Amino acid sequence: MNPINDIKRLILRALYAAGGVPVPDRLLETWCMDRLAPRPLLSDVREAKRELEAYGFLVGTKDDLETDSVVWGLTSKGTLRAKQL
Repeated sequence: MNPINDIKRLILRALYAAGGVPVPDRLLETWCMDRLAPRPLLSDVREAKRELEAYGFLVGTKDDLETDSVVWGLTSKGTLRAKQL
């Protein structure tokens, strides 16, 4: 089984559960790594985020308060897909 696909599903569900509140990058990465067994590589989590963003499911924006941080949210396409999971 491809761990990146499992990570993608987990990311979509996590952001959907956040109810539209942007999730900080570090929190999302930690959450994914702590919820899957075996523990995924950080590089796999980051690859999953990049792919979801490229497919139009996620949008990452710079945090206004912390310029070196990104917050993540679902697009409308991502919300529809997350509801299906």
